[in-house]
Amino acid sequence: MLFDGVPGFAYIVKDAAGRYVSFNQSVMQRVKARRPEDIRGHTAAEIWPGPMAARYNQQDQWLIKRQLPIFDQLDPTLYADGETGWCITHKYPLYVTTGELAGILCLSRDLPEISRNGLINEQLANAVDRMVIHFEDKLQIADLAEQAGLSSSLFSARIRKIYGISPADLILRSRIRAACALLRRDDAPLSQIALQCGFYDHSLLSRQFQRVIGTNPSSYRKWLQTQPQSTLVPWEPHWPR
Repeated sequence: MLFDGVPGFAYIVKDAAGRYVSFNQSVMQRVKARRPEDIRGHTAAEIWPGPMAARYNQQDQWLIKRQLPIFDQLDPTLYADGETGWCITHKYPLYVTTGELAGILCLSRDLPEISRNGLINEQLANAVDRMVIHFEDKLQIADLAEQAGLSSSLFSARIRKIYGISPADLILRSRIRAACALLRRDDAPLSQIALQCGFYDHSLLSRQFQRVIGTNPSSYRKWLQTQPQSTLVPWEPHWPR
């Protein structure tokens, strides 16, 4: 009920098999469901149009394999009025106390104005995919812009319009978020975490982490160890603009 009164916002919880367990009224309106039973217990392939469902499932499989949250994904969606559009999606793995994956929490925010203006298409979404889920790769803005079918300047302007930050900062944000999740999840050496997140070495990770989070990775990890496992830990108290 908390999420039912938030317009342009979709909330979904799936179990580990991808079946919908909990969702808000906005989801029902989008897929024209009359009763919660029309959605509960069903998978994305049974609820959404084929291409949308395939993309959502691909994200879920990445999350399950990597055991990392997904942030800032550009996804096609259905709006409540039946029109197609785009949204920004975040997905979080949910665990039981024994550490096993119990499900996935999905939160998405509609981008109706940007969608109506035709500022997002599949090419741009695919370029963003590389920035937010393939962050460990060596990424060049010119290559990303070419994939999106845009000049570098127009690509940068488009990303700023959608996210409020530059493409370089979006990539860095993705890498830092992944580092935060890995620091909480295990005791791997910082050098290993740095490589997993697209940094050349742990020194670069430490410098960028200090810039974004306000502390170094080792101190952040120690602080995490003092927090209850059920606590939602803020990963990004300040983002420099």
